[in-house]
Amino acid sequence: MTQVPSKAKLGYLYALGSAVTGGLIPVFSKLLLVNVKPLTISALVFLVGGLILIPYRPKELPGRRSAGWMVATGLLGAALAPALYLYGVNQTSAVNAALLTNAEVFFTAVLAFLVFKERLKRKQLLESILVVAGIVVVSTDLDLSSVQLLHGLTGNLLILGSGMVWALDNNLSRITSQRFGPIFVSKFRNIFGGGLLLGFLVATSASLAVPASVLPLLLLYAADIALATLTFTAALVRIGAVRALLVFSTTSIFGSLFAVAGLGETITLIQVSGGALILLGVYLIHKSEAV
Repeated sequence: MTQVPSKAKLGYLYALGSAVTGGLIPVFSKLLLVNVKPLTISALVFLVGGLILIPYRPKELPGRRSAGWMVATGLLGAALAPALYLYGVNQTSAVNAALLTNAEVFFTAVLAFLVFKERLKRKQLLESILVVAGIVVVSTDLDLSSVQLLHGLTGNLLILGSGMVWALDNNLSRITSQRFGPIFVSKFRNIFGGGLLLGFLVATSASLAVPASVLPLLLLYAADIALATLTFTAALVRIGAVRALLVFSTTSIFGSLFAVAGLGETITLIQVSGGALILLGVYLIHKSEAV
């Protein structure tokens, strides 16, 4: 049997690493939201997450070829999409938000196929359905009676909008990472995005207060963002936007486990079965690379 190419294998490992670090994001967010405004958290962790990577090749700066790309991906993925999502979450139910967030996978695949000419093998298309089904099971616990898409319609549309923006960012980040390297993109995308969002908050006189007691947690969150972004962009270069995001979907599994350990939340047998579906789908997609 043909082996999975080493480049693809490394890409899947990077995407899995990104999923693990991404699983910590909801935990850090919930702990910080007790004392800090949502957009302030987003602006600071992206900005600091980019600055953390500065010591690696400190003389490497955006030039005329790369500056526009960094501003574009930063504006989309580290400023506009988080803002739309956070405003949306505040205007709809938790179940609606959990379900609609998964639209990012769909939008990423559509853009990758129609605009960027990325393709999955026919078998992998079928296997990706397992992943999407598992995501829905984990995020809703099959409590679909609580899903009311006309309730909080503005919030629902904002969350869908964030999914579309992140989908565009996923595809553009693949291109920029191939051109300029994952570390360069992770560094300056987050600096520009976090800086733009911070500038917006200052211009609108929003609260930027961060209690000294939560600064260590904020720095840990920023480091986690830096690592999650770096591993995800490294995966984009090697396996493309669709495959990377499908593997990254396992973050719902890790997020649930971290929530149990760090926040004392519970998971149900139905959610465990959803996680098993995701893992099965990702395993089969990876295995299909060798065929």
